[in-house]
Amino acid sequence: MDDKKIRNIILEALCLLVVGEIIANLAGNGFSWPVTIVTVIEVILFFILAIFARNNPYPSLLSALVLFIAISIITAALKPTYLGGSIIIKIFILIYLVRSISDARELQAARKDRQQP
Repeated sequence: MDDKKIRNIILEALCLLVVGEIIANLAGNGFSWPVTIVTVIEVILFFILAIFARNNPYPSLLSALVLFIAISIITAALKPTYLGGSIIIKIFILIYLVRSISDARELQAARKDRQQP
């Protein structure tokens, strides 16, 4: 399995977050600074997790999943109408991250086996 797979999954989720933000803004629900600031923080954290995913794929992916769920709840609480513009993308990201857990676990186990003499 490619060592960069989980990193790429997290980076693709990051790109989808940005697309979801753009769609939510274009949906005509009005611009929301608090939601945009939280999304920018989420993008930065996803980028950091993508960097760490090369050495620790499983913890990085799980952290990205928990972070995504937590921030989705926060943004929905900040502005519930804002969620409607990007709900399909958020569901897609959630499914994408959950389906990648087994790959990350497998990659982490393979990496651990390579490091043991």
